Amino acid sequence: MRLEDYLEGVRTIAVSGHIRPDGDCIGSVLGIYNYIRTNYREIQIKAYLEPIPFDFEFLSGSDKLIRANRFDNTAFDLFICCDCGDLGRLGDSSVYFSNAKKTICIDHHETNGAFADVNYVFPEASSTCELVGQIIDRERIDKKTAECLYTGMVTDTGLFQYNCTHSSTMEFAGFLMDKGIDFSYIVDHVFFTKSIKQLQMLGVGITNSKTYLDGRIIASYVTADQMKKYDAAPKNMEGVVSTLRSVEGVELAFFMYPTEDGSYKVSSRSSTDRVDLSALALQYGGGGHKRAAGFSMDGTDPVLMIDELIDQVRPFFKEEA
Repeated sequence: MRLEDYLEGVRTIAVSGHIRPDGDCIGSVLGIYNYIRTNYREIQIKAYLEPIPFDFEFLSGSDKLIRANRFDNTAFDLFICCDCGDLGRLGDSSVYFSNAKKTICIDHHETNGAFADVNYVFPEASSTCELVGQIIDRERIDKKTAECLYTGMVTDTGLFQYNCTHSSTMEFAGFLMDKGIDFSYIVDHVFFTKSIKQLQMLGVGITNSKTYLDGRIIASYVTADQMKKYDAAPKNMEGVVSTLRSVEGVELAFFMYPTEDGSYKVSSRSSTDRVDLSALALQYGGGGHKRAAGFSMDGTDPVLMIDELIDQVRPFFKEEA
């Protein structure tokens, strides 16, 4: 597939990704946004995403992102959906997806439902950003686009540590580095530079954490009152679940926090394939990968919801319990 094949006669494009966007979602959306703006100046493109974490505000085009909570009757010629497995996870921008004349989905989630007109979906890929690199003209990638795609790749591979990393991933990362990006700054800023609110939420998450099944599972939460105390938002929760997963002996981590609609957002991370987290997430209307997934749960007591999750995964640990 070549993106160029779908741009003939196109005058308006919308690009968007899943709710509560992570690095790969943000990188792929902004990567396409910058690529189109640079190489197809005759095309009007708009990028829709929910507020992004502080870590990614350095990316070119991040100040142009639109929160799709005020709608008009625009019917875009083309809607490009990035890193999103189903229409429900597009959130408010799904209105523009439904009205668009043509839709394309670029994704690597195993739970993807092939809901667009054209679906470029490869679950074995390291990231949606790597897939974007496969369908655009590499020679027309500039530094701004390269920064976005590299950022998404480095986040979804955990600094190229996860088993989704392939030789093709490293080859493309090297290509992007040759575009003159400051790759060391990207890694430092995304993984190690934190806002004070992120650190406060990390502290609360660590304080509330509890281990289960002989320390092989860890789970934690943040309450609405705790978020209010520190004036924190969902975008300040980035990185908490990964820190929990890094505890010695832990194979699986859960972290949850309340959202605007009254439900709890749950992030899960695993170091093994013992539990298919994408299958677990699907039960709750979410999605993701075997070792990293997200979903929402209804309830008012996070401790009880954690107990429910532990009961769900307990059978997978029985042989060593």
